[in-house]
Amino acid sequence: MVVDAVVLAGRENTGKLKDSSPEKWEANIEIAGKPMVAYVLDALLGVPMIGTVYLVGPEDALARYKSPRVTLVEPGDGLLDNVKKGLARASTECVLVCASDIPLITPEIVQDLLRRCLESGADFCYPVSSKEDCDRVYPGVKRTYVTLRDGTFTGGNMFFVRKSSVEKAWPMAEKMIEYRKSPLKMVSVLGPGFLLRFALKTLTVSDLEKKFGSLLSLNPKAILNVRPEVGVDVDKPSDLELCRRELAK
Repeated sequence: MVVDAVVLAGRENTGKLKDSSPEKWEANIEIAGKPMVAYVLDALLGVPMIGTVYLVGPEDALARYKSPRVTLVEPGDGLLDNVKKGLARASTECVLVCASDIPLITPEIVQDLLRRCLESGADFCYPVSSKEDCDRVYPGVKRTYVTLRDGTFTGGNMFFVRKSSVEKAWPMAEKMIEYRKSPLKMVSVLGPGFLLRFALKTLTVSDLEKKFGSLLSLNPKAILNVRPEVGVDVDKPSDLELCRRELAK
């Protein structure tokens, strides 16, 4: 089965990395002699089941990556709009959406994730890694973790979707993104009982799948124990130094 991929590469270098690189766009920040996004493209293009990669970002900054298997897509207004634009261009029913700042991923990691997503039969798959695995492979690296009854996890920076199923989820997804920094508004969406269980760390992965499946009207699946590299995104100087150190080996 062929799966297209969408890579989100439209973020300007105006955040925490602006003093670490003169590049205007984060995707082009140099790591061990190559732009960051080039590692991501190499990993995706090294997977036989991936067809076309749709690279979402400004053409003047990304023109060098255009090829028979890489198509450029002009960005829209914000992250969700860029995801929509990439999915609209994809020609396959199943699509892998990927950030441009995870340069440690490899074709083997992507291939394994895709296989597990397809075997799950889910509409939406999100990879997660355990804190134990992250600490073992990259000790001392700071990530954002969530503790559930099943364990402590961090999310990856790519996800798998079936286009026909995700269309009906956009309105609720937009609302949840809009409310993400407002606890009171988020309660109105998730419910106080659910958030209380989350705070008490009594929720399970299955509870989360059922809740978000109900809210978004689709069948979601968490892909557990994915390699930590999927969660190592470069969004601060310490992440950049880690990736430069690892990729220079």
